[in-house]
Amino acid sequence: METLFDRLYHELQAGQPAVLLTVVASQGSTPRGIGSHQAVFADGTTAGTVGGGYQEYLAIQAGKQCLAQQQSAFRRLILHPNDEEDINAACGGELTVFCQYLDPAEPGLLNLLSAILQDLRQQTASWLALDVSDERQWGMALVREGAVQGCGQMGSLQAVDAAWCRQNVAGMASDGQRRWYSEPLAYPGRVFIFGGGHVSQALVPVLVSIGFSCTVVDDRAEFADPALFPQAEAVYEADYEALPADLGVTPDDYVCIMTRGHVGDYDVQRQMLAIKPYYLGVIGSRRKLAFVKEKLLADGFTAAEIDACHAPIGLAISAVTPAEIAISIAAELIAIRAKREGREKSRYHKP
Repeated sequence: METLFDRLYHELQAGQPAVLLTVVASQGSTPRGIGSHQAVFADGTTAGTVGGGYQEYLAIQAGKQCLAQQQSAFRRLILHPNDEEDINAACGGELTVFCQYLDPAEPGLLNLLSAILQDLRQQTASWLALDVSDERQWGMALVREGAVQGCGQMGSLQAVDAAWCRQNVAGMASDGQRRWYSEPLAYPGRVFIFGGGHVSQALVPVLVSIGFSCTVVDDRAEFADPALFPQAEAVYEADYEALPADLGVTPDDYVCIMTRGHVGDYDVQRQMLAIKPYYLGVIGSRRKLAFVKEKLLADGFTAAEIDACHAPIGLAISAVTPAEIAISIAAELIAIRAKREGREKSRYHKP
């Protein structure tokens, strides 16, 4: 996403128009879901993807047509037979793509794209919203907590706020007169990993490669060593029993607990449960987890609060080695992130 918007910004800054393709609705089985983006540029090149294959080819062709006509339009791509727009694909679903013509002379557009890039790079909680009531005269807004920045036909978008975006999750909405689209643009993707052992050493590079940033914490100097975690955002040595407040874990963050023993896991989980991070996973055997749960219950936490944690951590793929366990944890975080962003696939059922 960052690469796509970076290219958009620089093309428009150079005075070149572009068309941004956005999947705003989908039905049935489709290769990509709501919120997928692709940009079509004046030189015929593209960035991003709305699904690949023939349906993407048609979407790009529609984008090129909008570029030539200097106007925006919806394009419905049908992936099942017996329809005039059938594309002979086997998925059996439909995509609705908004082909949004971006004019470099549009007031405020470059500032908006710059702000979008900043949020993507800094992983600031934000949403992208469009007013597409009139597809040729769209409004586009970046929505943050307590702030809306945009361009185009912004009148109706002034009423869109973060609470509305959270409720709408991703997709189209209408009040009978106006039509809006919204999607999560960026969520804080910070993962705090407590424990610097072999699993953590295998996990950090995997998570960083899929867009998370990692902070590693261990109570042993030899494992709180930045040399072991060159891709980590930060590495701290800290006492598990009393973690420093300036560590900065928030309810928006992901937490993986994998210290070297029962006591360390208990100390960290006790403090993290009070913060209520978005995701809290704990490694360990059933015996260890039962031991920790008993102590947490005695501390006053409810069974529901404890059971809401992902324990044992990771998807059940019969992982054994540190590398395999790291993959299982990363897979679970991918699924949790997709659910959070409103693009969860139905075959993932773990709560």
